[in-house]
Amino acid sequence: MEKKMNNKGFSLVELIIVIAIMVVLVAVLAPQYLKYVEKARVAADVQTADQFIGAMQVLAADPDIKLTGTKYEVTSDTDGVITVDADLQQAFKDANIMDLTGKTFKYQSKAYTAQVTAIVLEYKDNIWTVTTTGIPDTTAAVSKTPEP
Repeated sequence: MEKKMNNKGFSLVELIIVIAIMVVLVAVLAPQYLKYVEKARVAADVQTADQFIGAMQVLAADPDIKLTGTKYEVTSDTDGVITVDADLQQAFKDANIMDLTGKTFKYQSKAYTAQVTAIVLEYKDNIWTVTTTGIPDTTAAVSKTPEP
């Protein structure tokens, strides 16, 4: 009488081949995944800067908002820490745009760790101008005379 063996599992060689294929796939796909992650971080950085730019443009354009100074700044250092000057924090709070009390902001991207970014709202020649350096590099002007 012959005995039949039911081999319903995988052999060790088959498992090693599957693991090797998975390692190769991960090695090929990992750099692409890291690029997508970095792109997402850069997009978050740009969005943070855009929020400050938009808020500063609202301040400059709204006739109901009284700006007493002639220059307001948002800057980031080489570590990505964003600093909003005290006058601008107060202007945002008074206008109910942003309450920055006790909040800290930081760029997340590794691509911009060594880059200093500045967003400046400045009154020159009867025009409020929002100027940025770093990311994104744009300039916008809004006409409005400052209130005393």
